[in-house]
Amino acid sequence: MRKVILVGLIAAMVVAVAAMAAEMPAKVTIKECATTKGAVEFDHKLHVARAKACVDCHHTMKDLTAENVGTMAVESCGKCHIKPEKATTPTCGGKTPKDNAYHLGCIPCHKEAKAAKADSKAPTMCTGCHAKTGA
Repeated sequence: MRKVILVGLIAAMVVAVAAMAAEMPAKVTIKECATTKGAVEFDHKLHVARAKACVDCHHTMKDLTAENVGTMAVESCGKCHIKPEKATTPTCGGKTPKDNAYHLGCIPCHKEAKAAKADSKAPTMCTGCHAKTGA
């Protein structure tokens, strides 16, 4: 009887992990705010593994976890940052590290990774994240 329960629990965990993997993208492309620079594509799985919590990046989704991602609608950053309702909310169209929502979130984390491990591949220059455009 114990073996049947154990096999059932393992099967349930496998199904749960597979469902979670199906809901969470392996790669993400941020293109909704690309104006002068190319879109940014990054390895979402890698960022999930390195982040302390989903809220580190998805700052408005306090309850988001890797376990419940399939049960929640994860909105794009552009929903709030393309045309912010509040003047204090950074846009995603800014060009500098101080006036762009993505830059404010991504660059400090990448610099922290470099400071912790000099050979880290976390990009800190524009071309490290932005795809080159034909222009």
